[in-house]
Amino acid sequence: MKIVRINLENEHILFDEITSDSKYFLRGGRGLSSQVIHDEVPPLCDPLGGGNKLIIANGVLAGSPFPCSARTSVGAKSPLTKGIKEANVGGRPAIILARHGIRAIILEDVSSDLKIILIDEDGIKILPAGEYKGLGNYELHSRLKQKYGKNIGIYSIGPAGEYLMKSATVGANDLEGYPSRHAARGGLGAVMGSKRVKAIVIIPPKTSKVEMQDIKKFREISKPFAKNLVSTKKVFSIYGTPNMMVPMNSYGGIPTKNFRMGSYDKIDNISGEKLHELVIARGGKKSLACSPTCVIKCSNLVVDEKGNHITSSLEYETMALNGTNLLIDNLDSLARIDHLCDDVGIDTIEFGGTVGVAMDCGKIEWGNAEKTFEILDTEIRNNTEEGQLYGNGVQNIGIVLKAKRIPQVKGQGISAYDSRVFKAMGVTYATSPMGADHTAGAAIANRVPSLHKDYGELTKNENKLDLSFELQIYTAVMDSMGCCYFIGPSYENMEILANAINAMYDLTLTREDVINIGINIIRTELEFNEKAGITQKMNNVPKFFREEPSKPTELKYSFDNEELSNFWKRLDEHNF
Repeated sequence: MKIVRINLENEHILFDEITSDSKYFLRGGRGLSSQVIHDEVPPLCDPLGGGNKLIIANGVLAGSPFPCSARTSVGAKSPLTKGIKEANVGGRPAIILARHGIRAIILEDVSSDLKIILIDEDGIKILPAGEYKGLGNYELHSRLKQKYGKNIGIYSIGPAGEYLMKSATVGANDLEGYPSRHAARGGLGAVMGSKRVKAIVIIPPKTSKVEMQDIKKFREISKPFAKNLVSTKKVFSIYGTPNMMVPMNSYGGIPTKNFRMGSYDKIDNISGEKLHELVIARGGKKSLACSPTCVIKCSNLVVDEKGNHITSSLEYETMALNGTNLLIDNLDSLARIDHLCDDVGIDTIEFGGTVGVAMDCGKIEWGNAEKTFEILDTEIRNNTEEGQLYGNGVQNIGIVLKAKRIPQVKGQGISAYDSRVFKAMGVTYATSPMGADHTAGAAIANRVPSLHKDYGELTKNENKLDLSFELQIYTAVMDSMGCCYFIGPSYENMEILANAINAMYDLTLTREDVINIGINIIRTELEFNEKAGITQKMNNVPKFFREEPSKPTELKYSFDNEELSNFWKRLDEHNF
């Protein structure tokens, strides 16, 4: 495997082979991107300047048949948090990139004009992309498939990325051919836009360059694990992540009316069950894989009453932040918001949080779906002043509107779990190097990182610091492997990952060795953030979570500042 460095100023392309003695040997995905950022990006640089780098990396297990192992990590210094950032995404391109023998692409410096990067069996080309300027992802992907073939992999940005909006995403095409998968958090699409790269197109090679040292042993490990996932994750295959809408509402922890409440009286109108019925009745698709090795298959494809595609992969986070949070109780409206966000290239979580602040300040009427369509399809798409207001994130609009309630941590909008109710998730928001990022350690109901420990009741503080800590470490490992965290960031699964890595690379790693990969990733990220001015004293949540009880639970955020600022001391003393 190799790392490709592309200097966009002089168009030089360099190849670094990853050998067994390389620092990147067992670093893929987030682990690799965080190491490059730590080593090569000036911590105080402008995230949208030439000093920043954008890293697009697949995982250590990419190209193998390990279940759910074909995700991409996109990393850079974030325009939103001003710290280290990784956002990961499924879709088609990661496994194609691996088949070319490429673990990562590093984009350096800035091009003088808009480019696309083409990767095929003849090599790598940097091509003019003026004809694609301003295109939404849907039109862009359609044109690229017409030109280069329907089976290509694509990473791209929409207009929001070109306009350097700080909640812009990096999109990837799904297995049905739509630009529905997004490395959404942290504004990394703006970093790609600052490099003036519109898209990276990867044409599948005829043969794979992925090497497997012992494929028989590997399959002995991966096949039983895959079968277990299929049997234990059936509810996700049927209903997808929207199956969490009703349960999170019943816990009183779903964001409602800009986090003023934790439950919504019209939840049945936008439940996972309701979405399932709608998709089936209209002839859409369920149980779709997000990437070639996915066995959980939690994605969906939503069509309108005439059978025309609206959106792919309408998920819990999008439905909650743009549904309950905005008091929008219509599935077709949520599907359209999702489609427009994917097209212009905007993070649905950040967008829902941003509009929630605007509604809370009286700038938009609660439940006004038509206005959200207008913001996305007219204002953001055309880079108006109002488009910039809504395209630059929760914190930005909160400051502009002088809002008293801004649901963000370290500059990034909070996702779809109320930290007053989901205590361990609140710890993750406050302490993750990534900002308020649920995927950094998703302590949702019934998720435990070890079967031999008791982490206490969901809404109580007891053992939640340990719960969040362990999930963050194990998730960092999985992000480095290129694996979806739905397969389980757990102590038990670290053993399975160790065995898979050993079979693929002819190694003798232990479970503890693999856990140390996660510990070292977190250390690397914390070190960069400290140099960037994001200290652990900043580990906190917005004041209103401490002062205002969530309705109807009457719970407040209850971890003290000392607990949060000392949280990562566990790296030196924790017993797994």
